[in-house]
Amino acid sequence: FKRVFLEKYFPKSVRHAKEAEFMRLHQGGMTVSEYAMRFEHLARFYSQARSEAWKCKKFAKGLKQELKRVVVPMAITEFPALVEKAKVVERLEGGNRVMKIAERPTGSKRGGN
Repeated sequence: FKRVFLEKYFPKSVRHAKEAEFMRLHQGGMTVSEYAMRFEHLARFYSQARSEAWKCKKFAKGLKQELKRVVVPMAITEFPALVEKAKVVERLEGGNRVMKIAERPTGSKRGGN
């Protein structure tokens, strides 16, 4: 059914472009939630057979480095669990970033007088 639907409503050129976009996809400036939604959308156009474990590896490979560093060693092979763990790490990393900014000394570093 899926193949028939894609063939009917998406020309071959569009399917190939979407598949190529999927293969190049990285999180970049997106949140984990946005990246997961884009990933799922584009994964529909991927023409090769894929396992849940492959899908997880592909998704993890595209995460931002600070998230990938924490999530990849977990070796999660269920996509919903991987996305959830990545969201948790993203929230924690965001909290750490706010704390680091708050810990910076205030005032001017300029010499003078």
